Amino acid sequence: MKQLIQAARGMRDLLSPETDYFLSLQDLLLKWSNSYGFSYIRLPLVENEKVFTSSLGQNSDIIEKEMFYLKGKERGEKLVLRPELTAGIMRAYLQNGLHSLPQPIKLFQIGPAFRKERPQAGRFREHYQWDLEIIGSAEPINDAQIIQIIDSLFKKLKLKDYIFKINSIGCPDCREHYKKKLKSYYQSLNRKLCLDCKRRLKTNSLRLLDCKNPICQPFKAKAPESLNYLCKFCQEHFKKVLEYLEEMEINYELDHTLVRGFDYYSRTIFEVFFQEQNFAIGGGGRYDYLSKALSAKEIGAVGAGIGIERLTSVLKMHQVKLSFFKKPNIFIVQISEEAKKAAIKIFELLRKNNIAVAENFAKSNLSDQLSLANKLGVKYALIIGHEELGNENVILRDMKTGAQENIYWSELIEKLKDKL
Repeated sequence: MKQLIQAARGMRDLLSPETDYFLSLQDLLLKWSNSYGFSYIRLPLVENEKVFTSSLGQNSDIIEKEMFYLKGKERGEKLVLRPELTAGIMRAYLQNGLHSLPQPIKLFQIGPAFRKERPQAGRFREHYQWDLEIIGSAEPINDAQIIQIIDSLFKKLKLKDYIFKINSIGCPDCREHYKKKLKSYYQSLNRKLCLDCKRRLKTNSLRLLDCKNPICQPFKAKAPESLNYLCKFCQEHFKKVLEYLEEMEINYELDHTLVRGFDYYSRTIFEVFFQEQNFAIGGGGRYDYLSKALSAKEIGAVGAGIGIERLTSVLKMHQVKLSFFKKPNIFIVQISEEAKKAAIKIFELLRKNNIAVAENFAKSNLSDQLSLANKLGVKYALIIGHEELGNENVILRDMKTGAQENIYWSELIEKLKDKL
């Protein structure tokens, strides 16, 4: 027997009603982003490897072991499936000359990213993100606004028990001093560290705070705090960010162990957590030096990404109902070959008049069709048989009470609209 071909590991099919929920959430995020003045941008799924190797950091987990490479090369370039969205947006900003437009530029996208990591609950190798970016400004108000946009969405959806964890890792100058202190602290613990952290100690000490291995978790509590090593400019920047958050009444807490997994981050960084989850559903921060990794320009920028799958999980946990497609109110039942010809015309008439309607023209049995109408939860069934064809009417059955009445075709739309 031929073996059934399965979806690739870590990938999944999304079927109804999950697709309905996804499209509704996507529609909400599209309108929400636009209401804050963000323009939609769509980027290719395939990028030059250098977009990420130049910006994420050679010692990041993504660069070392999580990127999907395409076989072969294109004009000598290695191509990859994008593992994240921000670096691609900055590449597009630079390539398309968006720096010549009035600044800052506000861009957003909703799309997939691909990472070759171990699949687990809430994490897939193909995952969708809602991505927001403000490029062309170094002002702290933009850091706070990115957080506010996410916070106000959660409040609109009546979500509770979430908090923004926030930190500042400073600019490259003050961060180097901090990294030396961090390295010195962890060197005294070298024998107790996991294998990955032993390597991080030699390559990038900041990544030590990003370790998820339970062995290394206790060491974070007594690690040096980056806020104690900020230069005057970075101190002032972060102070203003916190003042804006307090003015906006956003629930946050300082977390000195918070770093982000990519080298392009600087100054403000944050993640958002829900009480029911033991992982962040999203995060972001400032990346004023990402542009220098891709070009000669230094451009202030800040952004955030929210995982769609993780957000969906939280929404369902909070019993937030979303629906993109109209649920049918009417089911057309036909019980003869001639009745099908009339039914298909009536179906189109209802559809053109924006009445959500369902059918199963492949069936002719009355009870089969009424059973499906019940499963769909429609309010009414329109029944067309031999007698109704001769009288040019239909039987309208109330699916809840079973009450029936005859309606002439010429009055059908008006009567249905009154009832619905």
